Amino acid sequence: MNQLLILLCRSIHAFQKERGSLCLFLSTKDDYSFNKLIHAFKNSDLLIKEILDYDSLKNTKLNSEQKKSYKKLANIYSGFLSKAAFRDKITSIADIDHCDIDIFEVTPLYTHCIIIHLTYVLIELALFDTKNTPSDISAFSNFINWKERIGRERALGIVGFALNEFSSEQFSRDFKLLLSEQSINERSFLALASLQQKQIFTNSFIKNIEIEDVHQKMEAGEIPKVNAKNWFQLVTAKMEMMHDIELTLIKQFDNKKIVITNTYQTAMSDDDRRLILDFPIFRNLSEETTHELFKLSNIKTYKKGSLLFLQGEQASRIYVILSGWIKIFKSTPDGNESVEQMLSTGNMLIESSIFSSEKYYSSSQVSNDAKLLSFPASIYRNLLTKDLALTLNSLKYLSQHSRSYLDQIDNNRLKSSKERVGWFLLKQFIEQKNPNTILLPYDKTIIASLLDMKPETFSRSLRSFKNSGLSSEKHQIQIKDIKLLCKYCDTSLATHCHFKDNHDCKFKKKSH
Repeated sequence: MNQLLILLCRSIHAFQKERGSLCLFLSTKDDYSFNKLIHAFKNSDLLIKEILDYDSLKNTKLNSEQKKSYKKLANIYSGFLSKAAFRDKITSIADIDHCDIDIFEVTPLYTHCIIIHLTYVLIELALFDTKNTPSDISAFSNFINWKERIGRERALGIVGFALNEFSSEQFSRDFKLLLSEQSINERSFLALASLQQKQIFTNSFIKNIEIEDVHQKMEAGEIPKVNAKNWFQLVTAKMEMMHDIELTLIKQFDNKKIVITNTYQTAMSDDDRRLILDFPIFRNLSEETTHELFKLSNIKTYKKGSLLFLQGEQASRIYVILSGWIKIFKSTPDGNESVEQMLSTGNMLIESSIFSSEKYYSSSQVSNDAKLLSFPASIYRNLLTKDLALTLNSLKYLSQHSRSYLDQIDNNRLKSSKERVGWFLLKQFIEQKNPNTILLPYDKTIIASLLDMKPETFSRSLRSFKNSGLSSEKHQIQIKDIKLLCKYCDTSLATHCHFKDNHDCKFKKKSH
């Protein structure tokens, strides 16, 4: 059931983004806004198809009341598409002059002909699920209505800033009324929200200083001086954050799908900033780029077991690991997990978000307590078009990370179980640089899955090293002579090995 709620929530979000993108395109008529609009059209259409195909899928469970609500969707979508025929006519920037659409008609069309109706169905579907608590649904309803009013604020602000409409008393009054309605929805949500819902909100919601500054100027009777495109980007980042929260609130309806852990936000310290800027992907960036990136980012500490995202969700944020270990995995049909990668300090996830707005192809979970920097993927993509250093750094990182991932696949495919374990232990020794001691960085079950073997196979392979002088106790491996692992070395490890200069290493000549 939650799968349909998530799809419908994503569809509402897509039309909210389409509304803002169309307002931006009508006000600027440039390549940037055109590309945003075309992408928005495609995303909305794909979600319509996915939702209307939902009832034909196997294992979809809707009760009689939910089926009645679901059947409304086909008429809602067809009714809107008939009134928005211009969507199929816009294939180039020049086409807009031949389409019968006025910028002042965009917000009422999208708001009253599609978004409000989809929202009603979403709430009905959630209410008709007997497992859900009515008070939770009431709180959720106020949250999504709050988000919708922020979406209208985005569209209205674009029109106001592009056409200087804020000088109109009526326009300014309408804008302030929208802000007042947002405040009512926010207070109602927090008053009705359960402890778990409040925790989800507190862990993720961040006020944007620049947007707040515009609000304060409006209240003081000043006319804000903001570029329409910048306003679109600022409020879009806020909308993406709200979308992350609403999806998490939906997953919370089914307690098996989300575990709320102690996650808390911290301010970016000088040490954090130096560490981040020393990562290869952030080196040599302009001050303007780092300012734009950091003002919309946040740093959070996550406890072991925290879920970052699930396979199939929209890839809306990019994470950078400052410390800890993150597991990238897929769920298998039999309910098990297949670990694809283990990532640590300096790694990014997920890379597909950098160049395209796609779904997460895998799930991600914190394996050891971690500290992460995150920011909206849309902001990062926009900065890539402005800063060549960031673009080149990103390409280099993707290339190196892809090579490392392929090496892992080759190891699992071509080497025996003992060879894979030996290679893994040597890799940890090289990275940790602890004489005669290797600390397993995460649970043995994760290591086994990463090396594509069962836990008992990993344990047997580990014991097979005992006669060579290796002993293990929990997560600590003691080894008398590290040379016994040298036979499992390869060029990818030898490149970074600090030990090879101390003895006759077969890779020594190739490494210099």
